[in-house]
Amino acid sequence: MEENSSTHFIFFTEKLRKALSGHLPGEVAQMKLAPLSRKKMMAQGATNRKARQSAVLIVLFPEENQVKTVLIKRNSYDGVHSGQIAFPGGGYEPGDADLQHTALREAYEEVGIKTDQVKILGNLSKIYIPPSNFEVLPVVAYMNRAQELHPDPAEVDTVFSCSVQTLMHPQTLQQRSIVLKDGSSMDVPAFVIGEYVIWGATSMIISELNHVIAESEALNP
Repeated sequence: MEENSSTHFIFFTEKLRKALSGHLPGEVAQMKLAPLSRKKMMAQGATNRKARQSAVLIVLFPEENQVKTVLIKRNSYDGVHSGQIAFPGGGYEPGDADLQHTALREAYEEVGIKTDQVKILGNLSKIYIPPSNFEVLPVVAYMNRAQELHPDPAEVDTVFSCSVQTLMHPQTLQQRSIVLKDGSSMDVPAFVIGEYVIWGATSMIISELNHVIAESEALNP
């Protein structure tokens, strides 16, 4: 990587670290990408205080003069998140020191991200996922270069990367019709990256990430 690009990435991570330590937009940003069913649930005040704690890892890295992140497509299985696009992550285990450790452990187990090469920048706002009764902490981190990843075939169908710049581009945000597990369909706001349609909790997390990056001006050289 060119020295100038490396300097820009250092600038990006420091600006983002500072932004994550301040006030976060939380639900204001998350709800912009919420499906209508989620908005109705929130309006009715639906909450669950016994949700399982979990975390996902948003790992950022420089490549081709852009800032990229790692996403996965989950395997098809008999569950509510079958075949969906997500960040690597999973449930808190008793051996985890905290939820940041959960995110790092799960990212290693699911796609082989070497956590000794990853540095945490901070957290986004927690988000509750009603279908699976998980409360998720998005952990934002970075690595200085792309890693060779090895997805666990038991959990991950595909691992891919996309740039933050693409996720923030207005044309990436579209309305799509999603076929649910019961065969019904639902129109949802989604980030569309080629063949991948990112909706639901993951898109809500990305919405907050985009907001924080934009407000911090981290991508400005």
